[in-house]
Amino acid sequence: MPIRDNIIDSRFRGMAIKVFLINGEDFEGIVDDVARYELGLTVRDSFYIVFRHGVTYVEVSSSDLHGERGAELEDSLITSDFIGVDVDVLLINGNKLSGRLMKVSRYELGIRYGDKGLIIPKSNIIYIKILK
Repeated sequence: MPIRDNIIDSRFRGMAIKVFLINGEDFEGIVDDVARYELGLTVRDSFYIVFRHGVTYVEVSSSDLHGERGAELEDSLITSDFIGVDVDVLLINGNKLSGRLMKVSRYELGIRYGDKGLIIPKSNIIYIKILK
C-alpha cells in the first residue's frame, strides 16, 4: 500500500467540510477538487482555492477518519503505532486540542475531537503530547 501524502485526497470530493485558516477565518464548503498543496472548495456561490499551508485544521465527520495505514512512514516519529492514542496538540496559532489520533499521513494527522474529526497539517503543529 503506498503512503498517502495527505488524508484529504480525491475521496473527499463532494463532501462538506469546515476549514479553519491560520488568520482566524473559517468557512464551510463542498470539496470540488484536491491537489497535493491545494483544496478547491465551493462556498455558497464562490469557488475558493485554499493553499494547505494556510489551513490550521479541517473539520470533518469523525467517521471520515476510519481505516488504518498499512505502510510505515520512514521519516516520521508518528507512525500507525500511535493510532488510538490520546494526545494533546498545540497549534501554531496557540490553540490546544485534545483528542485521539485516528489517522496518519506524510503531511497530515487525523484527530478525533469529541464527535468531530479534525485533519491537521503537520506544518501547523508545534508539538504533540502523548497521553498515558
